[in-house]
Amino acid sequence: MKIGCVIMAGGKSSRMGTDKALLEINGKKFIEQLVEEFDGFEEKLIARGNNSRIDNTSWKLVKDIYQERGPIGGLHAVLTECESDALFCISCDMPLMKRTLADYLCSSLTKEYDAVIAKTEDGRIHPMCAVYRKKIATILEEQILSGNNRIMSAFERLQVKYVSIDLEKDAQQLLNVNTPQDYS
Repeated sequence: MKIGCVIMAGGKSSRMGTDKALLEINGKKFIEQLVEEFDGFEEKLIARGNNSRIDNTSWKLVKDIYQERGPIGGLHAVLTECESDALFCISCDMPLMKRTLADYLCSSLTKEYDAVIAKTEDGRIHPMCAVYRKKIATILEEQILSGNNRIMSAFERLQVKYVSIDLEKDAQQLLNVNTPQDYS
């Protein structure tokens, strides 16, 4: 099975007030940090919604097919566009994510599952740290067309495997930077 990678970088960043993909950590933009970390995947996509271009990357930029739908719209677009059987999905506001955790999630995707999603010990589900099969694009589209843009609602129609992530060991990797306070 061929698994590619998508960095979800198409959001409005309304709580942050500026494009989160372009924020910096350790002298690199979040998007640059993630592109470097996940460059080993054979197929590499960036879901950019309708945001501006990202310079200096060989990764394929994918625009949303259905505008203003949030993460479900970006995920639908990349799954429709990709050539891989599945995509490891990571949000651009998780700049500390490592390839080893991605590989662990990817290795957990077996034929009976449509998705493998990270779940922390406190019960929190991380739909933007997951692996999704290409074939679910039609389910996502049906949901978008029905007016439901909640990605979590789609899970009711999928065979999902939730993989427990050790908060003590991997909590920093799952850190989402959503607000100026988070960034500080």
